[in-house]
Amino acid sequence: MLSVISTAPYQSAPLHKHSMSKMFLLRLRTLFCLYSLAVGSIQTSESFWKLKPNVLVVDVDVKGVNRVEVPVICGEAYEGHNITWTKNKDKHLEAQGNRITVTVEGWKGANYSCFDNEGSYLNHTLVLAQWSFRKIIRNTPEKGYIHCATNNYGGFFQCSWSWGENRHGHITHIEAIRPDGGSNISCSLDPGGKSITCLDQDYCPYAEELERINLTVYFRSSFVVESYNAKFYIMNIVKPDMVAISRINHTCVEVGYPDSWNTPSSYFPLIFQVKEIRCRKRKKCDCSQLSSIETYRTQSLQLPVSKGKMVCVRAKDEFCNSSWSEWSQYKCKKNRKQRKPKLKML
Repeated sequence: MLSVISTAPYQSAPLHKHSMSKMFLLRLRTLFCLYSLAVGSIQTSESFWKLKPNVLVVDVDVKGVNRVEVPVICGEAYEGHNITWTKNKDKHLEAQGNRITVTVEGWKGANYSCFDNEGSYLNHTLVLAQWSFRKIIRNTPEKGYIHCATNNYGGFFQCSWSWGENRHGHITHIEAIRPDGGSNISCSLDPGGKSITCLDQDYCPYAEELERINLTVYFRSSFVVESYNAKFYIMNIVKPDMVAISRINHTCVEVGYPDSWNTPSSYFPLIFQVKEIRCRKRKKCDCSQLSSIETYRTQSLQLPVSKGKMVCVRAKDEFCNSSWSEWSQYKCKKNRKQRKPKLKML
C-alpha cells in the first residue's frame, strides 16, 4: 500500500512537468511585476526642487510614491576631488565623490555634509520632505492659518500664526511678491517667532493697487516642511489703531484720528461707528460684547453723549471693505451736586 502511494507521482510525470513550467512562468511574472513596482515607486528629478541655496525640497505623496532619488552636489569647485559624505553629521555614507545620489523615503529628509580627504568640512545640502498635511501651525476661526494686517497705508504689514500642539517648528523661508514682479518686498521674523513684519518698498498709498501680494511662508519641523499661502491687497487688510476720545463738555465728546493713520485726513477719511451703553455699578464695561446695542455711523469728530452712559467708538477706512479698529470707550460721569457747607453757630 505504501509503495503504491509513493510511486503514484511518477505515473503522472508529464502532468507534473507541465505544472512545474506553469509555476516557473508564474513566479517569473510575479518577480517582474515586483521589479516594475519597485522601479515605479522611485521618482527622480521631477519630484524635488530648490527652495533656496543649500536646501532641496522633495514633494511626498503619502498615498502613492514614497521613495525619491535626489542628486546632491558638494560644489562645482570640488569636481574630481576625493569627497566623503555624512548624513545628519554622524552617519558616514559609502558613496563618495563630488556628486552622489541619495534616496528619500517617505518624509525622512536629512542633512548631507561633504568633506575633503583630510576631513575638513566643505559644504552641505539640506533635503526636506514636503507633505500635504497641515500640522505645524493651526487653523484658527476667522483668521485661518496666517492672518495679515496693517494699521495704515505706509507699505508695512504684519502676518501672524499659532503653532500647532506638540509640534516644534520654525520658519525656513519667506517669499512675498506681486505677480507683475515690480514690487520690492522684504520680510523679517519678529521676536518671539510668532509673526513676521514685511515692507513693500515700492508701495505708493496715492496710487491704485493693481496686483495682490502673494505671500508664501515655509515652516519646518525636523526634516518636514509645510508651505502656507496668503494673497491680499494692502487696502483690504488695513485696520486702524484705536481712536482717541476726549471730553468737550458734559454732553459732547471729540474723536481724534489715530496718530499712526495717514494724512491728510481728506484723502484718507475714516468713518466712525458709535454706540452708547449703560454699565452697571462695579462691573467692567466691554463694548465688544454688547452687539445687540443700536449703533450709528458718522464722519463727525464731535459726538453727543448722554449722562451716565459709556460711549463706544471704532473706525475704519471709509472707502475700503477692511476691518474696524478695536473699540475705544469713554464714560460721561454725572455731575454731583455740591453740598453747601453748614454754618456753624457761634
